[in-house]
Amino acid sequence: MQTKLTERAYKYCMIYNPLTSNCLINKMHRAVFIVVSFCLLFLCSNLNAQSILNSPLSYIGMGELYPAEPATNLMMGGIGVSNSNGIYANSINPALLARNHYTVFEVGVNTELKTLQDYRQKQQVFGGNYESLQLTLPISNRWTASIGIRPHSAVDYTTKSYRRLNLLGVDSLIYGYQGKGSITKLSFANGFRIGKEFYLGLEANYLFGTVNRNVSTQNMSDGQFYKIQLENLNSYSDFSFKAGLAYRKSLKNDIFVNVGATMDLTSEMSATQLNRFAIMDLSGMNMINADTLRNTYNFTQNLPVTTRFGLSLEKIAAWMVGIDYSQTDWSKVDNNLGRSTKQLPVSTKWSIGGEYTPDFTSVSNYFKRTTYRVGFAYVKTPYDFSSNGNYAIDKNLSFGIAFPLRNLSYFNLAYQVGKRGVLADNGMEEQYHRITIGLTLSDLWFQKQKIN
Repeated sequence: MQTKLTERAYKYCMIYNPLTSNCLINKMHRAVFIVVSFCLLFLCSNLNAQSILNSPLSYIGMGELYPAEPATNLMMGGIGVSNSNGIYANSINPALLARNHYTVFEVGVNTELKTLQDYRQKQQVFGGNYESLQLTLPISNRWTASIGIRPHSAVDYTTKSYRRLNLLGVDSLIYGYQGKGSITKLSFANGFRIGKEFYLGLEANYLFGTVNRNVSTQNMSDGQFYKIQLENLNSYSDFSFKAGLAYRKSLKNDIFVNVGATMDLTSEMSATQLNRFAIMDLSGMNMINADTLRNTYNFTQNLPVTTRFGLSLEKIAAWMVGIDYSQTDWSKVDNNLGRSTKQLPVSTKWSIGGEYTPDFTSVSNYFKRTTYRVGFAYVKTPYDFSSNGNYAIDKNLSFGIAFPLRNLSYFNLAYQVGKRGVLADNGMEEQYHRITIGLTLSDLWFQKQKIN
């Protein structure tokens, strides 16, 4: 039923879309779209030096995880375990890829304005990065594959602490902690439809990147104009896997109830580390002397393991409401700053959201074909910057609009505002504003068209 409705919608957009003058696919439009998307991706990837995170909370494990949701899901609080309309590609649950019967090309970028503060200072930072690049291809009526690349995690923090060596406070030590680096994820996913409305999926990811963590000391008692620094350079390169399933039940009047679940199947990955001892000037730019303490050796990096569940109710091409719950086990992940010897907790996330399209087939009113989305998320994070056992809570509100282009293509604009942590409870808080822009091109690229 859903497949037939999608096909009718596609034919409608091809023939009656007032934004195009003919029913043939414009190859020039397709080529320009891809060129612009890759240029946009290249330009925004250069912003990676100004990490969108820039957070002292990114010291755990391989760093702070980037949101796995593209703009279409981010608008709805990040829900996507059970819901997919068959137009945009679902990158949260690989099983739901099987609902895509047309080629989908997606690209996204994001920016963030963040205000961080603790008891001593307040700082405002701005950064951006590419969000994703993904190509989804239907292999058969029951099998759809997808390949994509996106940032996985990032480390970007600089903290300092002072220690007095005498009561007068004349002599003191300065301890510095600095981390910088990022991990990229290359994904290959497959979704299969089993029977009428049961879906299974498997996603294989190749994670790669480097992270440099430094610990430095400087003795201010003797007027030293240099600092001693211990450097750990970690290089990551390994595979991880995720499985998903989903089920749809038809109720009446094109209304469906959907359930879904995903689970990370990999809890650790291989990595290498190089240890070096260096003496730097105070700028940290010029090295006075360096010595390798330990040549590159192999070690195992533990990964957080996430399990997700989702439930949604939808009327095809009209509206959808859903709720997702996920939990992430951080208990085996390293706390690299050593601020606490306690085991990291299991973090949880609740998301609720929905979408509404007034009239998908409207010819006279463009905004009736536009899709409007809104969502809210509540996250208990594993971050305890003050080491008092109070883990920071992240609450955010998101909304956005999917503007229809030609055929089943959309320009997606998402905005998210939120706050993570409370100064009185966590010793630090972050307030952030995020804007995510995405382009979705859905077309019959590799299928022979028939004209009746």
